[in-house]
Amino acid sequence: MKLVIGGRAQGKLAVVLEKIPEASVADGADCTPQEAERVQVLNHLHLLLRRMMADGADQTELLRWAETILFQNPEVVILCDEIGCGIVPWEKEERDWREAVGRVCCFLAQRAECVDRIVCGIPVRLKG
Repeated sequence: MKLVIGGRAQGKLAVVLEKIPEASVADGADCTPQEAERVQVLNHLHLLLRRMMADGADQTELLRWAETILFQNPEVVILCDEIGCGIVPWEKEERDWREAVGRVCCFLAQRAECVDRIVCGIPVRLKG
């Protein structure tokens, strides 16, 4: 598994698709967790986690799902926006979501073959 992180609109998907142009891509904005387990590229992990939390999943369930995706789809490339750098939200749900995304990304990064951070369309290797 490869993890690609970076700010919003920094070119994460474009960088990945340069290397894997014919990749099947699922978008966390509208795919199911099960669809994410079967594609080559999962874009917008943070949005999928938000939807899973809205459906009642807690942090433990999100981590269990992350473990499942690694088992079911060990070659997946996961893209996630960095959402925890900035103002702490007033709403508890927003804080909980940001924390959950951070914990899932830490879990994935520890197990990833490589981790890249994309800044202005330029990949910076953090691991691997």
